[in-house]
Amino acid sequence: MTVRVLFLEDDIWAVTPEGRIDVPAARSLEDALSELLDQRHIRIVVDCSQATYIASSGLKTLLAALRRAQSLGGDVRLAALGERMLEIFSMAGFDRVFTIHADATEAVNSFKPK
Repeated sequence: MTVRVLFLEDDIWAVTPEGRIDVPAARSLEDALSELLDQRHIRIVVDCSQATYIASSGLKTLLAALRRAQSLGGDVRLAALGERMLEIFSMAGFDRVFTIHADATEAVNSFKPK
């Protein structure tokens, strides 16, 4: 699995996992998120438009990143979850834990003051 990290704007960063987020892939995702948080980049959009599945290890990785970002005054917001991914998040109750947006643009805009 590939994980792309991209600076967007206003210190908002995008992390885009591709393919299945299973046990080995969750480690790559964890590394990318931890690196951003270690550098105090605390406003993160996880763009799931290229992800097809997430295992419990991936959910755990995202939850740990969310908690860490929030403890630093930031947030991790999710974008573009496909139907199967939304189903998994809903079954796990994570749809009530994370802010989920239709696409990355909407997620980025949610960080901006209104």
